[in-house]
Amino acid sequence: MNQYLDLLAHFGIGGAHPGGMALTHSIFAKEKIKPQDHVLDIGCGTGKTASFLAKNFNCTVSAIDLHPTMIEKAKKRFATEGLTIKAILGDVQNMEFADHSFNYVLSESVISFTDISKTLSEIARVLKENGCLLMIEMTAEQDLSDDVKEKVVEIYGIDEVLTEKEWISRLQQVGFADIEKIPTSGLLIPSEIADMDLSDHISMALHDVWEAHNQFIEQNGHLINYRVFKCYLR
Repeated sequence: MNQYLDLLAHFGIGGAHPGGMALTHSIFAKEKIKPQDHVLDIGCGTGKTASFLAKNFNCTVSAIDLHPTMIEKAKKRFATEGLTIKAILGDVQNMEFADHSFNYVLSESVISFTDISKTLSEIARVLKENGCLLMIEMTAEQDLSDDVKEKVVEIYGIDEVLTEKEWISRLQQVGFADIEKIPTSGLLIPSEIADMDLSDHISMALHDVWEAHNQFIEQNGHLINYRVFKCYLR
């Protein structure tokens, strides 16, 4: 299992994606999600965003994550908040949902941690016709040096960091014809921890990963930021 994802899981950090929950709220403030819509939150983590969507839009929400600890904590959150969100332990690269199941798919810094093309193909498969993918993803501002690439692999287990142009190309390859870049500050900053559900036993190695993550962002924030894309299947 990826150590950085272990860190997020065992610290139980909600809203750890770039921009945090403030960015999530600003994105969905402009969306017209209807009660009859079905939203899939991929890589749902501890369920903070899925909970927000269910409570604010009264829509059906499903949440999937590959990390058992994440799903355990998401289920606990949903039960505590009295929400009927289905939390599924599963791989976003090979989902068991039927074709054309969802009106929206949300990815908050998830696709970059997977085989990107495979995951995008799966998302396109499970989206309904005219369905919408909203994604917040790590993005390279330029070609990265070998040293930076090695650090990305070491800290995050990510094999490739796409540029904005490369993201758009990958999206187009799987059938997204209408791709809008949502304006943001675009700056990666060290994550603020405002929502936590700590596991009982957390190794010191995970504290070291957190420190390495924050140092990397401080040193390389000009090279690696993020983008928010709104993409439709047509």
